[in-house]
Amino acid sequence: MRRATGALLLCWPLALSAQKPVSAEVARAESLETAGRPWHAAEAFVTGAGTAVAPASPQVLIANARAELTARRYSRVVALLEKRPWLADSGDGVGYAILAEAEDRLGRSADAARDYLRARASASGSRAALLSVRAAVVFDRAGQSDSARFYYVAARAAGLASIDDWLRLREAGVSRDTLGVDSLLAGLPFPASRRAPLYRGRALLAAGDSGRAVDALATAPGGALQAAEVALARGDSAWARNLLYHLFASSPQSDDAAAGEALAQGPLPPLTPVERTSLAQVLRTHGDVPAAVVQVRRAILSGDSSAATLLLWSDLLVSSRKDREALRAASAAVALAADSSTRALATYRRARVLVRMGDTSATQALSDFARAYPGDSAAVTALYLAGDRLAERGDSTGAEAMFRELVSAHALDPASVQARLRLGSWEYRRGHLDRAAEWFQGEVAAGPGTHGAARYWLAKIARAEGDTAAANAQWTALAHDDSIGYYGLRARKAAGLPPLTAGDGSDVLPVPAVTTALARLDTLRLAGLDSEADVQVRALVGAPPDSVSALLAWSSGLASRGWGSMSVRLAWLAAPRAPGDPRVLRAIFPWPNRRAVEAEASEFHVDPYLLAALIRQESVFDREALSRVGARGLTQLMPSTAAYTARGLDLPFAPEWLTVPDLNLHLGAAHLGMLLARYHGRVDAAVASYDAGTIPVDRWLARAPGADPDLFVEDVAYVETRGYVRSVLRNWEIYRALYGAN
Repeated sequence: MRRATGALLLCWPLALSAQKPVSAEVARAESLETAGRPWHAAEAFVTGAGTAVAPASPQVLIANARAELTARRYSRVVALLEKRPWLADSGDGVGYAILAEAEDRLGRSADAARDYLRARASASGSRAALLSVRAAVVFDRAGQSDSARFYYVAARAAGLASIDDWLRLREAGVSRDTLGVDSLLAGLPFPASRRAPLYRGRALLAAGDSGRAVDALATAPGGALQAAEVALARGDSAWARNLLYHLFASSPQSDDAAAGEALAQGPLPPLTPVERTSLAQVLRTHGDVPAAVVQVRRAILSGDSSAATLLLWSDLLVSSRKDREALRAASAAVALAADSSTRALATYRRARVLVRMGDTSATQALSDFARAYPGDSAAVTALYLAGDRLAERGDSTGAEAMFRELVSAHALDPASVQARLRLGSWEYRRGHLDRAAEWFQGEVAAGPGTHGAARYWLAKIARAEGDTAAANAQWTALAHDDSIGYYGLRARKAAGLPPLTAGDGSDVLPVPAVTTALARLDTLRLAGLDSEADVQVRALVGAPPDSVSALLAWSSGLASRGWGSMSVRLAWLAAPRAPGDPRVLRAIFPWPNRRAVEAEASEFHVDPYLLAALIRQESVFDREALSRVGARGLTQLMPSTAAYTARGLDLPFAPEWLTVPDLNLHLGAAHLGMLLARYHGRVDAAVASYDAGTIPVDRWLARAPGADPDLFVEDVAYVETRGYVRSVLRNWEIYRALYGAN
C-alpha cells in the first residue's frame, strides 16, 4: 500500500520568512525541501542546529520536524515536538499534525489520535475535515469504533464531497446500525461499490452479530483475515483455521496473508504439513526466509516427502545459500516426482542449482533436461544457459554447438534470436564476415518484423567490407524504421545522422474532468486513505479514457504523484492514436522530480540524462518500487548495496529509509558514479555492472579488452543484463532528445 508520508502537511505553508532571521543552514534546508529533497533538508537542519548560537524558534523546529517526517525518521520528529507547550499556539494545528503522523507510524495510536484532534481543534474548513478523517482512521485501526464513526460523520458533515463515497464505506464499517449501514452502502459508485460487502461484514461485527459477520466477511474480497479473527473470537477455531490457511494457500502475496502470520504464530499455529507449507509460502513471499525454512523442515519431518514440498525446500535452501542441501532436495524431488510435469520441473530446478554452485556438470544437466523434455517451456532457457556457461568457461566450440542446437530445435523462439546474434557477433569478432552475415540474414529470414539487431549488424559488416555507402543506407533506413529502439538509435549514430530530436515540447493541456479526478486522489491521500487512492488508480487503468488528451493528462498527473508505472501504461495507450506526438513520448519517458535527479547527478559527476534513463528502467519513477529480490526505491538498490554506499559516504542509514526519494537518488547516483569511475567512463560496462555486479563484468571485459562496444553488449552473458544495458542506453538517448538543449 502506498503511504504518502507527510501528504497532509502540504496544506500548511510555514512562511518562515516572516519570522526572525534564521541561519544560512536552515535557509538552505527550506530551499532543499521546496526542491523535493526532504532528506537533504533534514540533514541541513541537523547541521544548522549544530551551528546555531541561539535555540531554534518554534517555527524552525516545526520546519525541521516536517523535513524529518518526510525523510521517515519518525523518532526524530517525536524528539523535536513531543511535550512542547507552544504547539497549541503554532497556528492551524500544523505542529500537532506532524507529531501525530510520526506517532502513528511508530505505532503509538492513542498518542496519534489525541494529537490529530489537537490539530483539528486549531484548524478550520477542509483542513479540519481532513484531520477528522486522519483521527477516525487511527481510531478505526485501534478498534475504537464509536470514536471512529463520530469523526467519519464529522468529516462528511464538513463537506469532503469528492471522497464522500469512501467516507460512507468507512462510516459503514464502524456503525452498529445495520439499517443505517444499508443506506450508507446503497448506490455507491464503482470502484467503492466493490468493497461494500467487506464493510457490511464489519458493520455486522460492530453490531454484535458476529455469526453473520463471519459469513459476510468470508465471501467479501479482502475479508478472509478479519473473518478468521472474528471466528476465533467466537471460539470457532476450526473455521478460523480453515479461513486463515485457505487465505495463505490462495493469496500468499496479499497484505492480509502477511498480517495473518501473527495468527499462525499465535492462536492458530500450523498443525499439518499442508498448513506448514502454506505458511512457508507466505513467509518466503514477505521476506522471512529463515522462518519459512523452519516450517518446511517441520513439514518434511512430519512425513511430507512430496516432490512439491521438496522443491519448495530446495528453493528456500538456495535463498539461504545452502546450495549443497538444495541440490540434495532437488535430486530427491526428481526421484519422487509422481508425474512427468513435476519430474521435468524438478530436473530443471536441479540443473539450476548446479549452475548456481558453479558445478562442472551443470552444462550437461541443462542440455540433458532440454533433450529429455523438448516440449517443456524451460527447454529453450536450458539450452541457452548451457551455451552461456560454455562460453563463460572459454569453450567457444561447445557454446556454438549448443546455440546451433537451440536455433535448429526452436527457430522462432525469442531465445533463438539471441543465439543467432551471439553466433553472428562471435564470427564478426573473428573476422569471418561472410559467416557472420549468414547468421544475421538467417535472423531476418526467420519471421516477420524489423529485426533491428540483425539489420544493424549487416550494415556493420558492409562497412567492415568497405561498402560505406551501403552501410549508411541500411543504417539510415533502420534509424527511420526503429527511431526510438536501441538498434535504431545505434544506427543513427553509426550513420552520422543528427541526434534524435523530439520536436515541440508543448506541455500537456489540462482536461477538466481529469483535473477534478486528480484532485480527488489528492484529497484521499491528504486524508490518509492511501489504499483507497490506489484502488481508484487501478480502476482507471482497467477502464482508461478514449481520448489522447485525457490519457496524457492522466499520465502526467499520475507520474507527478508517484504512480510511475501506471502513468506509462496510459501513455503507451496513447501512442498508436497519436504517432509522432512528442507529448506522448514525454509521457512514455517521464521525468518527475527532475530538479532532485539533476542535483544528485551533479554531485557525483553523473550525466543527469543517464541517471534518469536508469531510473526509468529500474522503477519507472515509482518511489515505493520493490523488486522480487528486495531492491527498493527509485534506483532499485539492494539494502546491502545501499548500506555499503552509505558507509563510504559516512552517512547514517537504515533500510526503511530506502524509499525516501532523494536519499535513494543520493545513494543510487553515488553507486553509479563509483561504477563509472571503476570502468573509466565506459557507460555500457558501468550500466551492466549496476545490474549484474562487478565480477561478471570484469570477466566479460577481460575476455575482449578495449573491444567494440557493440561486441561488448552482445557478449554480456546474462540475458536479463543484456536487455537491461540496451534499454538503459536507449533511454539515455531518448532523455537527451526530450529534455536536453536541442
